[in-house]
Amino acid sequence: MADPHTVRREIRLNASCGRQIAEHLVSGLPYETCGVLRGKAAAGGMRIDAFAPIRNVAPDPLHRFVLDPAEWTRECLRGGGLIGLFHSHPSSPPVPSDEDLRQLPLFAGMLSAYLIGSPAKTGGEIELNGYMIEKGKNGLYHLIPADVTHG
Repeated sequence: MADPHTVRREIRLNASCGRQIAEHLVSGLPYETCGVLRGKAAAGGMRIDAFAPIRNVAPDPLHRFVLDPAEWTRECLRGGGLIGLFHSHPSSPPVPSDEDLRQLPLFAGMLSAYLIGSPAKTGGEIELNGYMIEKGKNGLYHLIPADVTHG
């Protein structure tokens, strides 16, 4: 049996959702932006069909995100395929920071996908990295890299 950490997983993002995430990231600069992802599990990963922005209410939004509690609660109560979380790193690469990993246990039990975006160095598009949220045998949550595809 293959090692689950060496098998690449895929997060398929529909085109409209990808544009919405990019617009939300760019419109929020220089601050971190965030939102929720809706979709469903698919063979080898998951499919993201919808994105809903959520206001970042962090005291220091340049370096951290905190989901607006009222908007987060509303999205959770909506049900219907809440599968992941997106947030941006406006001035650093789209990889999990120490703060991201500290916050992971707050929502990891409810979600399966984690996307991090950053403005592209060359302008135009954004850089977007995807991760699957998995619970290890030790009971701790981990982010496993996943390929993000559009279409």
